[in-house]
Amino acid sequence: QYPFGYGLSYTTFAYEDLEVKEDSISFTVKNTGKREGEEIAQLYVKAPGEQVFTPKKALKGFTKIALKPQESKRVTIAFDDKTFRYWNVVTNSWEVEGGEYQILVGSSVRDIHLIGTIVKQATTTIFPYEKAKMASYYTGEIFDVSEKEFESLLGHAIPDGSWSGELTKNDAICQMYYAKSWIGRFIYKQLTKMKKKSEEKGKPDLNILFIYNMPFRGIAKMTNGMVSMHMVDGMVEVVNGHFFKGMKKIIGGFFSNRKANKIYKKNLTK
Repeated sequence: QYPFGYGLSYTTFAYEDLEVKEDSISFTVKNTGKREGEEIAQLYVKAPGEQVFTPKKALKGFTKIALKPQESKRVTIAFDDKTFRYWNVVTNSWEVEGGEYQILVGSSVRDIHLIGTIVKQATTTIFPYEKAKMASYYTGEIFDVSEKEFESLLGHAIPDGSWSGELTKNDAICQMYYAKSWIGRFIYKQLTKMKKKSEEKGKPDLNILFIYNMPFRGIAKMTNGMVSMHMVDGMVEVVNGHFFKGMKKIIGGFFSNRKANKIYKKNLTK
C-alpha cells in the first residue's frame, strides 16, 4: 500500500537544486506547508547494468531534516565505499561497474524529485556473469530460476544441502530433521505438523514459527532462568543420539541452576 521509504507528515516539502560531486551530492529541501515537520530525504542509485544485473534503484543513503514553515536547508549526503560497488564472484572482491549512474533523490522509492548522473570508471574488465546463462536474473523473472542459472550466480556448484555432522546449540531447532536421535526427529515432526496446520488456516502461528527457527541456545534465554546453557548442551547431546550423556547434563544442570537461582534471589532481597 505504501512504497518503501514513505512517511506521513502534516506538511509538504519541495526538493530543488541538485548538485552531484565525485564524493557526495547536495540539494535543497524546503518546507512548503504551514506546520513544522521532518523529512527523510533518500538517495537511490541506478547502476548502468550493462555487464552486471542490479536492482532498478538501490537505497544508498538518507538524512533527516527538521524544517519550520517556509524554511529551506541545504542537505549533503556523502558517497561511501559501498555506494557503487558489487560483489564479483570471479575476482572474489568488491568491484565497480564502469559507466553512467543515475543519482535519484526522493521521499520514497516511488517519489523521486531530483535526478542527476555521475560517471564511474570500472575497477576490472573481468565480469562475473554472462547474460545468456542468466536470463532470469537480467529480466527480473526469478520465480523459476534453473539450477544452472543459480550456479552461474554463485560462481560454483550448488553445495550439498544435506547435513552430515552433529547439531550444536547454534543450530536452529528445525534442523532436528537431521537429528540422530528418534526423540529429536519426533519433536521436529510434531513442530512441522503444527506449523503446516496453522499455515493451512491462512494464518501462520508466529509462536510456532519463532520456536521452529530459533537456535537451541535461545531456550536458555526465553525460559526466565529455568533452563541454563549447561542444560541446553545436554539437550543437544540427546538430540545427537547421546541420550545418557545428555540426560546427565540436563539433570546435573537442573540442580546446579536451581541452586544458583536461589542464591541470586537471596542476594536481590538483601
